[in-house]
Amino acid sequence: MLTRIEIDGFKSFEQFSLDVAPFTVILGPNASGKSNLFDAILLLSQLAATDLRSALKGLRGEPLELFRRQADGSSSPQMSFAVELLLAPQVRDPWGEVVELSHSRVRYEVQIEYLKGDRHLDHLRITQEAVIPILKTEDQWCSNYPSISLSFSELFLKYNRREPWLTTEEKEGKRIFKIAPDGRPGKTLSAESAESTILGSITSAEFPHLYAVRQELLSWRFLQLDPVALRHSSSRAAPLDLAPDGGNLAAVLARIQGETATDIQPKGALADIAADLSYLVPSVMDISVEEDLKYGEYHVNLAMREGQSFSSRVVSDGTLRLLALLTLLNDPNLRGLICFEEPENGIHPLRLKAAIARLRELAINPCSNQIDPEQPLSQILLNSHSPVVLSGLEDGEAVFADMVSVIDPNTQQINRKTRMRPVKFNGTGVSGESGNFVRGYEVNRYLKSGEREE
Repeated sequence: MLTRIEIDGFKSFEQFSLDVAPFTVILGPNASGKSNLFDAILLLSQLAATDLRSALKGLRGEPLELFRRQADGSSSPQMSFAVELLLAPQVRDPWGEVVELSHSRVRYEVQIEYLKGDRHLDHLRITQEAVIPILKTEDQWCSNYPSISLSFSELFLKYNRREPWLTTEEKEGKRIFKIAPDGRPGKTLSAESAESTILGSITSAEFPHLYAVRQELLSWRFLQLDPVALRHSSSRAAPLDLAPDGGNLAAVLARIQGETATDIQPKGALADIAADLSYLVPSVMDISVEEDLKYGEYHVNLAMREGQSFSSRVVSDGTLRLLALLTLLNDPNLRGLICFEEPENGIHPLRLKAAIARLRELAINPCSNQIDPEQPLSQILLNSHSPVVLSGLEDGEAVFADMVSVIDPNTQQINRKTRMRPVKFNGTGVSGESGNFVRGYEVNRYLKSGEREE
């Protein structure tokens, strides 16, 4: 679970930090940096899976455009990221071996450098990487939850390590990565021309905590549901986890039904998805997934109260988006962080508030006294510019994003950067700290004024 992110030199971020709750909604107008935050999270996830150039190319914009642009038109030569994580108590490797972790609070840092080489060739490299244990006495995240439950603490909070698992050091004038795993001799690797992260090379539980950090980053999911893609049939060979655009929805529904079906309930969790959708869209009675053996595809059909049945090709955009969302919520394989772009698109306001409530239920609650030992550390991060979404939130769940101007004290040039502040709905706050948060009514007024402009 992601508990904090720090970004510097990437897109609109300069010395940026944000504490992230299990259920967090980023609200703000267009071009305020909401999607840039998702891009930063996506980059970290991709760096754990592939090389640097491939990871950067998977984002919006060319690699050089991702480095922060200064007021004079130049680009920052470096971008750096840090995330603080809460790891699950166990990690399972690709061969099914389960390893218990002795320390669950971890900080991961990575720095990327851009160099202009000869013949106008661009050089990108990893210049710093670290995986550091967060000590109990220094864990600021816990102070955000003064009523954190004993059961949550006992299950998930472990502090038994003081030394880093991975650091970047100077040795004989050269930069090296130093790996210091649990109970084993360490090793070093050159960091002079690193084009991939060390974390991306840890593919087994030989190094349990490093592997657990990598698996956490790889588990992060991103949704920007596209009704056109949702209407499509799915190949039997389609990925079995919901794709960012939802294009494999039929295959995911077929997999969920197959994995959860019983003699008593042959539709398994598909029946729960149908019941949830019927609650949000009363005209829907049932959902079925049909297999086309001739073409090797799955199709989704919705049965209506009037007795008619329609394929996903003709169902409304909002209904399809809700179906995809409920599919995700009822997926027994769901783990980790879900980043969801603009859940309000195509969904009626009354149904949207109910959908937000369901999303909140999915995220783990550290203050709950009823924590299941098997419960995953599920987390939801939304971005939105909807006043309706705002109206369904509570203290500690909303963050307001906007752009602010800052003056460089050395050059006196003005730069614009993303700022994110928590939203307070109740109470008066701490005297003299009004600049550190924004009131709910102010956010509502801002979002509604943006609606009128559109």
